[in-house]
Amino acid sequence: MAEWHSDQAAGLRRLVSKAAPRSICFNGGRGGTGASSTILNLAVAMSLSGKRVLILDEHRRSGNIASRLGLAAPMDLEQVLLDRLPLESLLYTGPSGIELMQVSASTAQLARLSAFEEDRLAFEFSQLTSSTDVILIDALAAEGNRVPSFNLASAVSVIVVSNRAESLTDAYAMMKLLNREYGQRQFRVLVNRVDSLAEAKAVFERLTEVSQRFIDVEPKLIGYVPEDDKLAQASRLGQPVVTAFPAADASQAFEQLARSIEKWPPPDDERYATVGFLHRLIQSSRALAEGLNH
Repeated sequence: MAEWHSDQAAGLRRLVSKAAPRSICFNGGRGGTGASSTILNLAVAMSLSGKRVLILDEHRRSGNIASRLGLAAPMDLEQVLLDRLPLESLLYTGPSGIELMQVSASTAQLARLSAFEEDRLAFEFSQLTSSTDVILIDALAAEGNRVPSFNLASAVSVIVVSNRAESLTDAYAMMKLLNREYGQRQFRVLVNRVDSLAEAKAVFERLTEVSQRFIDVEPKLIGYVPEDDKLAQASRLGQPVVTAFPAADASQAFEQLARSIEKWPPPDDERYATVGFLHRLIQSSRALAEGLNH
């Protein structure tokens, strides 16, 4: 039986060898950074431009994107793993054709998966995302002993920051953790909820000055989203601002960022092109769990 599982796992691994969609992990923090709102509106803007977008939401039901939209997510990854359900059980459709999955599950739970279970899930994920262009991850903040496995599995890490002290503190702490513990150096920074490009540049310069003084990182400003009353109004309506108020300043910023992301070069590391996202996530979780036990 073990030999049969090994042969089947090897076969699944070969089937999953296709290039994976681009994966971008967004990290917010305290200070009302608006990371979840950013991901939702960016996903809708990309979808309206013809891209197929999947959001992976690591937040629990009370604070996830589905609840903002008034949608009921079918279940989360933790339940799928416990009940050994197909990964398709997680998939549901949001506004403008975007797709979403609730992927809250502990690192330990992912690390305990067998090689066969890993390959089965990776194969199913590959099938579900066969026509997906980009995966956007709404990651939990790295607090306490929680390790950022979704960041380690993603090709790109984006730090969302606002012009508040606690937001800057959390942004620096996240970069420090990923740099010192896991060797990440390149971070893209999106400044949110500011009044002007000048203010956005000032926030970015403050973050860069502090981070480069103490850690070896390369932050890069990718844009900013202005403070806009239409964002709050759209949120109260349970809608993305880019569809509720397409002429709003914030909507224009999200559309511009969506166009910019399309021009980003592919990651240098071939692993992101040849190893599927679910494989990277589970393998990272396994490595992190082993590190915590030593």
